[in-house]
Amino acid sequence: MFFLKTKIIEGRGSLEYLQKEAIGFERALILASSSMKRLGFLKEAEDYLREGGVEVISIAGLPPEPTKDVVDEFLPKVREFSPEILIAIGGGSVIDMAKALKVFYDVPGISFEEVAIKSRFSKPRPVPKLKTPLIAIPSTSGAGSEVSAASVIKVGDVKYTIVTPEIAPEVAILDPRLPEGMPPEVARNSGMDVLVHAIEAYVSKASSPFTDAMAVKAAKAVLEHLEESIRGDKNAREKIHYAATMAGIAFLNARLGLVHAMSHKAAWIGPHGLVNAILLPYVMEYNMARRREKYDALARELGFDNAEELLEEIKALNERLGIGPISSYVSEEEFLAKLDEMVERAYEDPLVNFNPVEPRKEDIRRIYERAFYGD
Repeated sequence: MFFLKTKIIEGRGSLEYLQKEAIGFERALILASSSMKRLGFLKEAEDYLREGGVEVISIAGLPPEPTKDVVDEFLPKVREFSPEILIAIGGGSVIDMAKALKVFYDVPGISFEEVAIKSRFSKPRPVPKLKTPLIAIPSTSGAGSEVSAASVIKVGDVKYTIVTPEIAPEVAILDPRLPEGMPPEVARNSGMDVLVHAIEAYVSKASSPFTDAMAVKAAKAVLEHLEESIRGDKNAREKIHYAATMAGIAFLNARLGLVHAMSHKAAWIGPHGLVNAILLPYVMEYNMARRREKYDALARELGFDNAEELLEEIKALNERLGIGPISSYVSEEEFLAKLDEMVERAYEDPLVNFNPVEPRKEDIRRIYERAFYGD
């Protein structure tokens, strides 16, 4: 089955469609990143809503990583205003925050511990039907949260996921003006996240011809346009922005794999897209040694002769983009102190079930070590 709940509106200036999509609602709550306020897009969104007769309040300046503590902090404010529609304008973290708030706003008696997926060996409580619509307007080009059915929330140094079609946004507005303000480092990290999403969705045990089509298109866009996007080329940024959503549609259906299982448990190391990019070649090598068929097929779709050529290009891309091993970002002492816990939690991550290979704990440990030392 191929699923897509979200209506997608794309194109330069498409933010104006927010007014039409909010017709019939009296109160809207906007969650926004500080960059969207600084660049004027939050005010633009507020103006469209108010022109349509909607009462609006905004919460801006959300932290770069959505945490359970922040969800708990903002939830009383949401309940006090009692919005009829939620709008998230910002990066994937802002959209994930809105999704989590939607769950706990619509179902007051439910707890994070009940609904978060903490292990593939236990089942969370199903999220009941939710009533408050969500419009997602991404300002970065990586997470795919504007179409996904997942919300990734950080607790301490570890990320956990709430997964339910109920939190997939009703509408996604992809206005390429918004990501034009991304700093180069954010464009790099989020763009590499797109590539990892595409590759993991393509080789997933749950992939299909429909998810493969989205994954190939997204991966090709990254390989062809990411470096131009990082340099600020507007046309390239637009292509990567749409590629992020295509990759999101792919993994919404095909899910992800070992790279994400490991990066979610290594969230303390650095930005999500960066950690994914570091781990990708090592996970690819591990999987390819055991199940290489889909990697070869993907390589041919992307214009390479075989999986090894694709792998070498990804390694070269990381090097050109200044992405080093984990040891470039954290000390050996800190890494080794957390290694056992990362291995245990990554092994239990539900995304391991979709990886083309079932890893052992010692395999995960070795991948982490290789990614740290760069060997």
